[in-house]
Amino acid sequence: MVFIYKPIVPCFAVAVNKGYTVCHYKVLSKNMNFLKENYPLVGFLAAYLITKNLVLAAAVWSTGSLLQILTTLVLKQPVKKSHLAYFFLGLALLAMAYYFDNDNFIKWKTTIMVWAGALVILFRQVFSKKYVFMDLVQNSINFKSEPPISKLKTINLIWVITLTLFGAINLYIAHNFSTDFWFYFKMIGLFVTLMGLMVGSFVLLAKYLNFDEEEATSNDS
Repeated sequence: MVFIYKPIVPCFAVAVNKGYTVCHYKVLSKNMNFLKENYPLVGFLAAYLITKNLVLAAAVWSTGSLLQILTTLVLKQPVKKSHLAYFFLGLALLAMAYYFDNDNFIKWKTTIMVWAGALVILFRQVFSKKYVFMDLVQNSINFKSEPPISKLKTINLIWVITLTLFGAINLYIAHNFSTDFWFYFKMIGLFVTLMGLMVGSFVLLAKYLNFDEEEATSNDS
């Protein structure tokens, strides 16, 4: 789920450093990919808000996800592993929700996704020496100097702990509150959590980041 916010990193980074957002045409064109990448999610949101039927909304999401994969294959483009994973996970949970007549299975998807994200962050650090902040801002942000590994490990730990806690809270809310309450918690809470993690990451590494190039570009335009 983290990666859907990656296109907004260049604009967001300038906002953190300068107090305003500089979005030139190149960055705006990247941001347009958000809708292209996430229209199954948009369909899920619209379907639930209109029908208040979580199973139906999940079916709309699965259909959109399948169309997304098939379109990619028709265009002879590589299918993202994350798209395949989300599709098969969503389809399996949808089938269980329908068979057992219990939409709590669908609510589990958020927890599984954020816990999987936490595991990926942890495994990439241990086995590949990769760090979540560097993954998210690659080719988007320049650095004055290389951030210390200790800082990057701290940021990774914060992400892992936060995502793990969010997944646990999601389960608690799914089983103890109404579906409406869970829906808004999932959509608003996850967005706020991820953006909070990004803000915290930028603050911790602010002195290592270089925004002069973005400012120069805005002045030239």
